[in-house]
Amino acid sequence: MSADVLPFPVSPRLHDETVRPRFQVGDMVVTCINQTLGLWCAWPVAVVDDDGVVLGVFTRAGKVLGVDRVNCVPDVYGFAAKDHQAGAFASLRWRTWREIGDALLEFAGIGVAR
Repeated sequence: MSADVLPFPVSPRLHDETVRPRFQVGDMVVTCINQTLGLWCAWPVAVVDDDGVVLGVFTRAGKVLGVDRVNCVPDVYGFAAKDHQAGAFASLRWRTWREIGDALLEFAGIGVAR
C-alpha cells in the first residue's frame, strides 16, 4: 500500500515528483476500518521502508500491525507530524470518524504554516 503525505499548507511544488514528501515514523495515516459503517481511524506510523512507504502502524497496545491489515478500502490519507501542532496531533492518534471529510478538516485545523 502506498499513500502520499498531505502537506499543510498545500505547496504548489507538490506536483513535482522530486519533492514529494515521504512518511516518517511518528506521522499518521487515516484508513477505513469498517466500510459498512464508513468508519475511519487515525493510526500512528510505526514502520516505513526506504522509500517512505508505510509498512506498519502502532495499535493502542503498542503492537505493530501491517497497514494493509487495518484498511478496508484503497484510500489512505497521510499527515506529517512536522506540519501540525504537536500536542493536538498526538491527541488524534486512534481517533475515529464516520466521514473522511471530518477527519481531513480536523487535521487541517491543527496545521501550522511553514
